[in-house]
Amino acid sequence: MSVEVMSFRYTYRGKPAGTQVIKTELKGRHAQLEGKAQFQGPLGNATIVQRSRCSAERFFSLRYLEETQERNESRSFDVTFDQQTGLVSAIKGQKDQASIPYLVAYRDPLSLLHELRSIGERSEPVAIPLLGKTVTVQFGGEAELDGPLGARRARAYVIHPGQSVVYVDTQAPHHILKLTQRVADGHLDALLVKVASEGALEPFGDAPARTGRRRGGGSAGNGGKGQDKGEQRGSRRRPRRRRRA
Repeated sequence: MSVEVMSFRYTYRGKPAGTQVIKTELKGRHAQLEGKAQFQGPLGNATIVQRSRCSAERFFSLRYLEETQERNESRSFDVTFDQQTGLVSAIKGQKDQASIPYLVAYRDPLSLLHELRSIGERSEPVAIPLLGKTVTVQFGGEAELDGPLGARRARAYVIHPGQSVVYVDTQAPHHILKLTQRVADGHLDALLVKVASEGALEPFGDAPARTGRRRGGGSAGNGGKGQDKGEQRGSRRRPRRRRRA
């Protein structure tokens, strides 16, 4: 399946403030998401790249990476959600590492947006766990939006805390048409300006291949001591003599 590419334009107090691109690729039971936001102007200059691997249907995260470049400073935040070990492990920088029990189906910022595209018209608030906090999503009704892609009808979802609003197209495939976030002294708006497609994304967050050990273990570096005992005995067995007629 081709990669969906949604391009957004940021505005702050009516002035251009940067761009954002969100890419989505479905890979069987999993989805791979990428986001790249470039800020400029009134909010300063910075680039934030996000990558996520999550469940395509249940939206819980498997891996999340966020990298920020601001002037001469770069930061990274890498999280692995490991169901086998029951741990969520986070690496911030090179030395700052921590782990917590994997108790709930955590989402990351990208998988949360992906989930909002299929949440529908739910009258009851939906609680969604993120690392560090649980947010509540409330369906706020429908609104008419007129943007670069023409007039569209959208469902509005309000996220608490913070009161950010995400507008999702009522028509499939339910593109995100607009995002509004509260920031200092105003609102930061991201408006969808283009939808396109491209080739496959570079794989991210795939589980490492597990190599099975042969019975008896061992490798080429142990002088063959790890061979199966039956094989060792067979190598020393003499051939049987033929009987005379």
